[in-house]
Amino acid sequence: MKKNRLYLGSQSKMRQHLLDLAEIPYTVLKQTCDECAVNLEKSFDKYVLAIAQEKINHVIIPEKLQDDSPIFILTADTLMRLQESKTILGKPKDKDDAKQMLNLMQTEPIELVTGCCLEKRKWANNTWQTASKKHWTMPATIEFCVPDEEMDLYFEKMPYALSACGAGIIEDFGLNFLKRIDGSFTAVLGLPLFELRRELKAMGF
Repeated sequence: MKKNRLYLGSQSKMRQHLLDLAEIPYTVLKQTCDECAVNLEKSFDKYVLAIAQEKINHVIIPEKLQDDSPIFILTADTLMRLQESKTILGKPKDKDDAKQMLNLMQTEPIELVTGCCLEKRKWANNTWQTASKKHWTMPATIEFCVPDEEMDLYFEKMPYALSACGAGIIEDFGLNFLKRIDGSFTAVLGLPLFELRRELKAMGF
């Protein structure tokens, strides 16, 4: 039944993996969000949440779902920045850029925020109506230190680090370089599972 399926507006393989681990059935939907349209002048947590909101506002919902059954839609966004200098670390352009980001991480802690938008919608009067929603952020602080002499080994073991924000991967082999984490581990990975399950239950999932 559709009411027992989550519609995920994210192409993130890690978010999909986390939902698999949580045994939450889901279907991936495309979205046409322009992240550049979000105001950079917002506070960091509001900025991250605004991107997730922009995503849920641009999710493409298939016509076949237009019936009396409610659907549950989820979008999320995760960003990190250096805690003191406030420098936002995006995805690296190449390996040299990734090394530079990892070097910066050794100098100060990382502030990370994951923003989530969960909405329960119903098709009525030829449009999607929002029956209930929950938009929230989950912050975390991380110290992640990859020594210069171990960076080549890190990239050999974690090649997908080049597609991650700040080139930092705290799971698998990356656990060797996770000095400290203060906050939700799954939020750092991209999706706070404890809070998501609680909110889904509250919405009748």
